[in-house]
Amino acid sequence: MAKRKKIRKSLRKKVNRSTRRWQYTLFLALLCVGFLVSWMFPLRPKHSESEKRDLTAFPTLSIQSLSSGDFFDGINLWFSDTFPFREAMVTANSKLKSLYGFGSRIYGLTDEQADEIPDEPNEPAVLPVEDFDTIDETIGDAIEVDNALVQNLGTIVVVNDAAYEIYNFSQTVADKYAAIINHSAQMLEGVSDVYDLVIPTSVDITMPDNERAKINSSSQADAIRYIFSCMTPQVHSVNVYNALRSHRTEYIYFRTDHHWTARGAYYAYTQFCRTMQTQPKPLDAFTEYKFDGFKGSFASETKKNTSLESHPDTIFAYDPIAETTLTYTQKNGKSMEWKIISDVTDWSATAKYSSFIGGDNPYTIITNASVPDGKKCLVVKESFGNAFVPFVAADFSEVHVVDYRYWRGNVNNFAKEHGIDVVLFINNISATRNSSLMTALQKVTY
Repeated sequence: MAKRKKIRKSLRKKVNRSTRRWQYTLFLALLCVGFLVSWMFPLRPKHSESEKRDLTAFPTLSIQSLSSGDFFDGINLWFSDTFPFREAMVTANSKLKSLYGFGSRIYGLTDEQADEIPDEPNEPAVLPVEDFDTIDETIGDAIEVDNALVQNLGTIVVVNDAAYEIYNFSQTVADKYAAIINHSAQMLEGVSDVYDLVIPTSVDITMPDNERAKINSSSQADAIRYIFSCMTPQVHSVNVYNALRSHRTEYIYFRTDHHWTARGAYYAYTQFCRTMQTQPKPLDAFTEYKFDGFKGSFASETKKNTSLESHPDTIFAYDPIAETTLTYTQKNGKSMEWKIISDVTDWSATAKYSSFIGGDNPYTIITNASVPDGKKCLVVKESFGNAFVPFVAADFSEVHVVDYRYWRGNVNNFAKEHGIDVVLFINNISATRNSSLMTALQKVTY
């Protein structure tokens, strides 16, 4: 009996050693194949259909790029951005995430306890605009829904076929945002007029009143009122809250996405012009485009939610009727000639918001030959600004756009060097409670 046990034990050891040997061999073989495939230049893609952009090109070798280290940094970026079969792997990863029902955006949102919104700023400030104290959450027609299908997904609430993102006020981050804008206004005093536009999100504008009352979401009216009260007199605060509330029954926010629509951006543009004491262009001064089948961030991050998946949004986009040109600079430094409004009819359902100004790029410049001697504007924005910029492009001879999440310059120096007349900071209110975004904004202003 003991001898048979010893034989079985010896056989198991041999089998285990053999199995491990095959595992090691297979692992090394896969590593070798992956290494060889990764350096097969013909297999490396040059364009991403899902992202609608050219991928990073192999860097040019020069003495300067070698000495600065830019050449090797460029190789790293090229290697990761153009890996063979990249498109298939990105698609597979997206489908895998969808099996869990949620994606990175929802997990990235904060569900921490909100701060109380102070009635007054830490230090008394001069009220910056005439209608500062008229921010009013009661403006607009009432919206009520009966027997609604409501799904609470933590930081996202879906009511029938529309999703809303809960907002939690953070005084520390809001104070930081105000300090950043005040700093730029101080640095640019006598050089550029500084404007600040804080965009409320759909949860406080278009969400049905009876459902809004049930969720624990900070008052965006109070939050914007507080942020504006912290601004110094050098900052021109643009109150768009009332304008959006007065049009709340219109299609001014997407249902499957966290952004506003171009119509919502247009109403904000009219308030921007009012604050500048200029006349806004009417909508018929723009060419309207319509693109169906848009499924935005909320739909992407809640794939199991059929009410969003089966009711996609429609994108309406407006291109100024003027002689304009647009050039944007990608993250790899490559410049591209583009259109203010791109035809995204055949683009993937999740990419259609990139119709506006070519999407999120570090730097974009739009020139308008129809306003040859007009003023120059610098827009400092995150993605909400994309739908807003086409309207501003109708009024200025040059519109420079920087996305502070990706740009690596200094806003104040740029404004001085390029003779900028108007600097506009435009952020949705959720950005003003996001510490990482405010750190990124601080880096381009200090």
